[in-house]
Order: sequence, then C-alpha cells, then structure tokens
Amino acid sequence: MSDGIYIIRDDNSLVEMRSSAFESEALLQQLLANHPSLLAGDAVDPVNPRRWLLIAREQGVPGEEGGSGRWSLDHLFVDQDCVPTLIEVKRASDTRGRREVVAQMLDYAANGVVYWPVDALRQQYERTCAASERDPDELLREHLGQPDADLEAFWRGVDVNLRAGRIRMVFVADVIYPELKRIVEFLNAQMNPAEVIALELKHYTGPGLRTLVPRLIGRTAEAERRKGSSSAASTASARPQLTHEEWFIQFASERGAGEAAAARAIYDWWTTEGGEFAVTNAQRPSLIVKLTHDRGHCWPSVIKANGRVSTALCYVLTTAPFDKVENRREVLETLASTFGQHYGERAIDGEPYVPLAMLQEPTAREKLFAIWRSFIDRIRAGA
Repeated sequence: MSDGIYIIRDDNSLVEMRSSAFESEALLQQLLANHPSLLAGDAVDPVNPRRWLLIAREQGVPGEEGGSGRWSLDHLFVDQDCVPTLIEVKRASDTRGRREVVAQMLDYAANGVVYWPVDALRQQYERTCAASERDPDELLREHLGQPDADLEAFWRGVDVNLRAGRIRMVFVADVIYPELKRIVEFLNAQMNPAEVIALELKHYTGPGLRTLVPRLIGRTAEAERRKGSSSAASTASARPQLTHEEWFIQFASERGAGEAAAARAIYDWWTTEGGEFAVTNAQRPSLIVKLTHDRGHCWPSVIKANGRVSTALCYVLTTAPFDKVENRREVLETLASTFGQHYGERAIDGEPYVPLAMLQEPTAREKLFAIWRSFIDRIRAGA
C-alpha cells in the first residue's frame, strides 16, 4: 500500500506528497505551539470539539511544594472547559523505550496536579502571550468564545480540575507503535477522571508543501463505557450540583464526624462574617466562600474534600491590600507560625492550608478565625 497523499492543483497538475520523518523534534513541537488545532479537538470530543489554549512550552513541573521545575513538559494546554492538557512529543526515531516515555508523562501528571499553583500557570500563560505580543485576556476570551467571559472563574476552574486530577495526557508522535498504543488504551480505560490518549501526526512533504494528518489513538468502547461519557469535561458539565447539606453528608461519610464538625464550624463562621458558599462542580467538590466588599468580591477560602481548609491567597491577588506580595507574605508567615505548617515560597500566590484534623478543637479554630478576621477586615478596608 502506497504511503502517500496526492494533491491535484487547480491547473490539474498532480503533486505527490510522500511520508517522511520530521526534520527535528523541535520542529514538531513548534508546529503544535503555532497550530494547536493539529491536536484534533474534534476527534478528542466529536460532540463538543476541544479548543486549545497554550499555557507554555517547556512547562516546568516541580517535584515538591514550592519547588522549582524538576522536569520539563513539552507543552501545557488548557481546553475551553478548564481541563489541563499535558503534551509530550516524541519522534519515531526516538530510541527510548515506550515504558520510559509513559513513566515520564505519569511523573509530570502526578506532580503537576499537586504542585502546580494555578496562579503560577496564569503568570506563565501571560508570559507566553507577551512573547507573541498578544493580550492575554483578549486571547482567553477568544478561546472561550465569550466576549464577557468571567476570566477569574476560568482560572478557578483550572485549579479545581487540577486538584481533582481531571487532566488529559496526550502522547504525540509521527508514528505511534503498537506497544505504546496498548499501554495508552489500557491506561485510558482504567483512569477516571484523567484521560490518556495518543495522537499520531503523520508528516508528508512535497514540492514546497507540507501536510500533517492527525489520527487519535487510545479511545476504546470499553474506556468510554467506564468513563460514562465522551470526555472528562462533558462528565463534569453533566454532573449534578450538590447542595451544601449534601456536600456535608458526603464529606462526613468520607472524612468522619470530627472533621465534618470542624468544617461545619468554619462554614458557620464565614456565613456569620457575610461570606456566601458555593459548591464546586468537580469530581470531589469543594466549598468555596465568596466575600463581597465595597469594590467587588473575592474568594478568600476553600474547604476541600480532602480534609484541608485553605486561605486562598491566589484568589485575592487583585484585591487590595493583598495585591502586594508583602501583605500576602505576612498572612502566610502568620499561618505557618500559628499552626507549625511548612509552606514553600510559591504558597504566597497559592492556597496555604491547615488540615481539618488540626481544627477539631474550638481553641485551634479560634486561632484560624483570628487570622481570617484580620484578613477580611483588611480586604474590606482595602488597606
């Protein structure tokens, strides 16, 4: 069987395009960065084709909280439903074993969902936009297809999906060998809410022309049956929203009565202080508090399904006085000294947390409430 493509020009001349290897892996990476549609969003989700927003090439992946990039991911994209999409590119000529490539991706995913602060990803996205002389907010609104899109809600969604492990891992190569295909299909069938797929990007060249033909690999009927939908993103959008009381019932069944009582006391305190809670639409939903003030609103705290309560410094970055790093650092240091927690430097722009297990006694909660009372008084005063 001939491995070629034939193009007939308007003048009825025939151009023969022959299958060929990419000149370099860097070229393949650059093509994906310049033309994200090569990732075949309509094949990834035929019902609601995926659109890709490039966060960064060579995205650093830390191996510990507050750490610097221990690894480097080829590309990080986010789709229109806030699902982080990790891309690892390999040419067929890469001599490394298939298992090594898969292990590398799993390292990136396992550490990224834990140690990527969403605000750091947002800053990296802004640097990527600056390099291409694009306005980041304008580009994001184009990506979402909504001129009046709530951009803060988008980044909160990215954070929620990361913490819930709702990510997509994509292996891209000019040839996907059977060994990698079997591994990808197996992982995709077993993982939920994460998704694992491979994309074979066949490369054809001819006189003055280059043609790329993507083919999706990894989707099987069994994987779709187990995941219950055509994509993790559509699962999220179809998931029924929990009421606050349903959230507490689910939380108590998973974490126990002691932590549930502590979470309830925190919920009551914020409500008394004027906060309004919402349940996130995630695989493991959180309770996030909205605080309205004279200049707008912010989201200062999150009670998480994993038994942590955070002071959401990442969601007050544009709210005075915590738009200044020294004021966020003051809150972070107070939390660390009060509860003996170790926070990395990046926690200044993240979500430093206290385990609910430490807050079951009223005296411990009062220490946290005192920190928060000063926190929200300063937000309301703007100073």
